[in-house]
Amino acid sequence: MLPIAVDAMGGDHGPKVVVEGAIMAARRDGIASVLVGNQEQIDPLLARYPESERQLISVHHASQFIQMDESPGLAIRGKPDSSIRVAFELVSAGKASAVVSPGNTGAIMAAGVFVGGTLPGIARPAIASLIPKGVGATPTVLLDAGANTGCQSFQLVQFALMGNQYAKAALGIESPRVALLSNGTEVSKGNDIIRTAAVMLSELEGINFTGYVEGRDIARDVVDVVVCDGFVGNIVLKAMEGSVGLVLDSMKVAMEKSLRAKFGLWLAKPILKSVFKDKLDPSAYGGAPLLGLGHIAIKCHGSSNSRAVMNGIRVAQKFVDESVLDQLNTALGHLDSKIGPVDNDGANGWSRVFEKRAGRGRKEGKAAGESNGGKNE
Repeated sequence: MLPIAVDAMGGDHGPKVVVEGAIMAARRDGIASVLVGNQEQIDPLLARYPESERQLISVHHASQFIQMDESPGLAIRGKPDSSIRVAFELVSAGKASAVVSPGNTGAIMAAGVFVGGTLPGIARPAIASLIPKGVGATPTVLLDAGANTGCQSFQLVQFALMGNQYAKAALGIESPRVALLSNGTEVSKGNDIIRTAAVMLSELEGINFTGYVEGRDIARDVVDVVVCDGFVGNIVLKAMEGSVGLVLDSMKVAMEKSLRAKFGLWLAKPILKSVFKDKLDPSAYGGAPLLGLGHIAIKCHGSSNSRAVMNGIRVAQKFVDESVLDQLNTALGHLDSKIGPVDNDGANGWSRVFEKRAGRGRKEGKAAGESNGGKNE
C-alpha cells in the first residue's frame, strides 16, 4: 500500500499538528504517511513517539515551503522544492497515492495542475466541502467551495457530475439528489449561467437533477449535492461557520448570566458535545477534496488541528480504496463522448445551444410570472 503524501509545512500551526495527525492515522487505521517538509524540524517531533507508532511514517525532505500570502502560480514555479509541489511529485512518481495539505489553497491547486494536470475534459477543478445535516442524515456536498470565483455553465455541469460521483463513492448515496444553488426554486430564478446549466443537467442521463435549491435548505435533508461557483460557495461556507460560532458564543453568554442556565447546560453537556464535536466541528470531516485534478488531493483548513489532519488522511485513503478518481474519469468520459471536447473556458457548441434555449426559457418563465400576478417572483 502506497503512503499518503502529507504536506507538513503548509498549515498555520507548522509541522507539529501534522506529525500528530499522521501518528493518529497510523495508530487508529494503519494508514502509512510520508511527511514532506523540512526534515530537521520533523524528525525531533517524530522522535517523541515510540518506535512502534512511527513504523508507518517516513519523511521526505523539502527545503522550501509556500506561505499563505504568496502568489500560488509564481511560488510553484519559483520554489521547485516546496513541500506541496514535492508531495504531488511523489504521487506522479508512484511513491505516494494521494496528497493531503493544510496549506495555501491556490498553491495546492496550482501544484496539482502543474505536476499532475487535470482529468480529461475538466476546465477547472473544484473544492468539495461537506455541510452537516440533521441527525442521521449524510452531509451535503457543496462545490465549488472557493477554487473558482467565476464559472461558465458547462463548468457548473462538470461540478455537478463530480459532486454526484463523490457522493456515491465517498458517502455511499446510491442516487444523490443534485441541485443548483439559486435565489429561488422557480424556473425563472437565477442568472443566465445557472439557467443554462439547469437545462443542460436536465437532459443528462445518470444524474438525479432536482432543479434549484435555496441557501436555507443546504443543511436540511432536501438535496445531497449543491452546485455553485466558488465565489458564492466560499461565502456560504464561511457564513455557516460564523453561524455556528454565534450559537456557541450565545450559549456561553447565557451560561454566565444564570445559575439555572449553567445547570441546564451541564445536564445537556454530553449531547451538546456529541453534536458539536461530531457534526459541527470542521475537524470531524478532515478536509475538502479538490475534484478534477489528475491526482487525489485533500485540502485541510489552514488552522487544522491534529484531529483534522488525521481525518484528512483518512479521507484520502478512502478515495484511494474506493477508486474515486477512476470513477470520476469514467463519468466525465461519458459526458465528453456525448457532447465532444471543450475549450479552456469550458465552452463548446453544445453548451452554446443550451444557452439560447435557456434564454427562451427565461422569457417564458418571466411571462408566466407576469400573467400570474408576479407570484413567481
